[in-house]
Amino acid sequence: MAACAALKDGVRNLAAERISKELLKLLAADDPRAAVRRMADAGVLGVILELPANLGRFDGLTAIESEQLFEADAVLRLAALFPDDQVAALKLGERLRLSNADRDRIVAALAPTPELKSWMSPREIRRAVYRTGQSVFRDRAKLAWAAAPGTAQATQWRGMIALAEGWTPPVLPLTGEDVIKAGAPKGPMVGRILREVEEWWIDHDFLDDRLSAIEKLKAVVQGMVY
Repeated sequence: MAACAALKDGVRNLAAERISKELLKLLAADDPRAAVRRMADAGVLGVILELPANLGRFDGLTAIESEQLFEADAVLRLAALFPDDQVAALKLGERLRLSNADRDRIVAALAPTPELKSWMSPREIRRAVYRTGQSVFRDRAKLAWAAAPGTAQATQWRGMIALAEGWTPPVLPLTGEDVIKAGAPKGPMVGRILREVEEWWIDHDFLDDRLSAIEKLKAVVQGMVY
């Protein structure tokens, strides 16, 4: 350990791809918490990340994966170590030469909104899933769970993830052609009107009623065009 600490700066001479490959291999272990803590104590982790590591969230995520029988997810564990700063995470991902998919996944997982809480209602969960997508929501829910104090809400977090994975986000039952038929001129206004109606549709918990959506569309067009 003393030798590792003394020679830690030599890590900077390694290829970024080599560093990220070995780091992800380590994070894929069943329980890498002790090794990561030793890396942090020796200063090696600081040389690799060049930013303060979120060890508390990393420990929480690893414990959740073990206790809840989730598959060990090296990329999400790496995201847990990253700071809650999408710009910094993007730069760090690029410096480590992560794949585009892994880098983008980490950046999306660290988005500040929508903020996820264990007590969210099914309606709020569906809204968040619709805005983020199922995979991003799952990542963000696990990170929020890992950062939450205690484990008393484990059932709620687990239920939230199950609901998100079991719900298929619907498609807005209107198109740009519907907007034009309702009397809107072609151009940027079509998009603005669609977004206005979409917000209404989301607020009504993805109302499965095309006729009601058309009536709302007509009202929005009337208010924005005439």
